Amino acid sequence: MLGLFAAVLQGCAQPEREEAKRLKPICFTILQTRTCVPGPSPKSADAAKVRNLASRPDAGRVVIVRARDGDVQGLVPLGLNGQPLESLIPYSVVAVDVSPGLHEVRIQEGVDATIPLELRAGDVVVLEVRRRGRYGKRFDLVRLSRQEGRALIDESRILRVLDRTVPSPSTTGGEGTVP
Repeated sequence: MLGLFAAVLQGCAQPEREEAKRLKPICFTILQTRTCVPGPSPKSADAAKVRNLASRPDAGRVVIVRARDGDVQGLVPLGLNGQPLESLIPYSVVAVDVSPGLHEVRIQEGVDATIPLELRAGDVVVLEVRRRGRYGKRFDLVRLSRQEGRALIDESRILRVLDRTVPSPSTTGGEGTVP
């Protein structure tokens, strides 16, 4: 009877635990400096696809990484095609799937760092957010080879996998899902 009671209590607490996990921020902490973005993290299968730089047959993928030694604080807000995308904490990665065509990735605040990209279905492009100077507040966007990108991604935490493709009427997509 006690086992049944414990199982019922555990079942009741499950939605609360899942909600708390969903709302838990994702943080980078070094010494007394803590930089966070809202959770949740992507599913492990989605994160593995980003780490392997897997492509989508119907979309282009832009992988943006921030993982240089010495760059250990602050948020870097990113934009895609003039719209806010996500903020990167140190040692983090965001992947975004986009429809084939011309796109513009930029750092949103106070920086004129913009990279235009022409993507075809199946393309994967890796960009790095690189701090100017050791303690500077300005950043550049730099295009990396797959090998360079993979090395930095391996040191980083996957924050998001976003789907910004234009869905056809018969399909649906959403944040956090990678076909």
